[in-house]
Amino acid sequence: MSARPWYREPMLALVIGLPAAAVVAGFATLGLALGGDTGDPRVRRVAQTQTANLAPDHAAARLALGADLALDGNGAVTLRFVDAAPDETLLRLELRHGTDARRDCSARLVHAGGGVFVGRLETVRSAGPYNAELAPEDGDWRLVGRLEAQSPRVRLEAALADPR
Repeated sequence: MSARPWYREPMLALVIGLPAAAVVAGFATLGLALGGDTGDPRVRRVAQTQTANLAPDHAAARLALGADLALDGNGAVTLRFVDAAPDETLLRLELRHGTDARRDCSARLVHAGGGVFVGRLETVRSAGPYNAELAPEDGDWRLVGRLEAQSPRVRLEAALADPR
């Protein structure tokens, strides 16, 4: 029986390799935990609790706002308010991809008259579902909706009912 050098011993891979892999994985997990983004700017973390600003949702419900959003394949956006149109002349539309923040896109919409706003997406919409959020530049109110994969239309409504 010939003696193998210590570095050719198969058990050495288990004795040194497994703990080394665990240490590397631990640092990778720590890096992900410390460098993570909250994703949603409406959510604020304080100590161990999360708080969300729901005032824009209540304001949209109080104003009875609702809108139909239509997108075409070239990125043109048409927004038509259902009943009452807001006084703003400039609105901000955010489309947040359901799984990949790099696919998010947005548009600035200008008032075209008669409760209709038009604009164009800054980037082309990718495949997959999107969460749509419409708000004025000052953020006083907010309408939300879910734009399903490849769907050209969505109804935007207040996320909450009027608290009164």
